[in-house]
Amino acid sequence: MSEELKNVTATNVTATVKWFKPEKGFGFVRLADGSGEAFLHASVLAAASLPNPVEGTTVVCDLAQGAKGPQVVAIHSATPPETPPAPRARNQRPPRATASASQPVGQPPGLGAQPEDGGESFIRPPKPPRERRERQAEPSGPATMAYGTVRWYNLDSQSGLIEPWEDGATVYFDRATLRQSGLDIVADGEDVRYLAVGSEDAPVAQRVELI
Repeated sequence: MSEELKNVTATNVTATVKWFKPEKGFGFVRLADGSGEAFLHASVLAAASLPNPVEGTTVVCDLAQGAKGPQVVAIHSATPPETPPAPRARNQRPPRATASASQPVGQPPGLGAQPEDGGESFIRPPKPPRERRERQAEPSGPATMAYGTVRWYNLDSQSGLIEPWEDGATVYFDRATLRQSGLDIVADGEDVRYLAVGSEDAPVAQRVELI
């Protein structure tokens, strides 16, 4: 018997799948009694011979206290929702601009095509540098652990934003946050787990971990 099954803290608990990402192999469920959430790993589904659940699936499960909080260790039944939720659209990055046939080779990006009559050419003004967002010294509000993807990290400003996997505002982080988390740098598009504080409109990450 595994250590998780030996340390079962609750049995036959009703919960609803909050989200589950097959490509990551894990997700979370909301407990019906309102006491919080529990981690759900794909291995538990495989042990119960269940397919990947969709959001809103109701499960009856056993829970244990894992190293990072409550987790599902066994599933007794799973009932899909009557109306499956519509898939959420992930924010797509715009394609990078490439030199067109009308743009001479070696001409800096942003310069319009030179007119054939020798007249004045249109020069697109350069984008202003990205302003550095000041880090809040002591953000208020309860800390929340969540998952997301790094939207961008700017080496000049030494700050960046995380796009949460769930609905909500983007989460700000900076160089100090990475150092406190034992990281030197993160790349655009990397998946992370983070601990955020502050308001729902302006959350700030206190810790960032690669997953």
